[in-house]
Amino acid sequence: METKMTAQITEARATELSKTKTLKPEITTKTEMLRKLLSRRNGATVSQIQNRLDWQAHTVRAAISRLRSSGLLIELDRSSKSARYRLVSGEGQ
Repeated sequence: METKMTAQITEARATELSKTKTLKPEITTKTEMLRKLLSRRNGATVSQIQNRLDWQAHTVRAAISRLRSSGLLIELDRSSKSARYRLVSGEGQ
């Protein structure tokens, strides 16, 4: 009797799981997270990226350099107090 009830419960759970919507996969890699931060309208500062990704400053700059070498256009804006990096829309995307 227990085996039969367990099988019924298992089947019911499987049915519930199959009915749930498939959600958009979340950003998984830190490189993807970095690209998302850089693609914001105002871009991101090194310290913002450090806090979000738990990286050191030299790691942030190295990752940005790797993105540039892969063909992405990344602009550095030093007009304000802290420098901001921003992904430029256009070629390489």
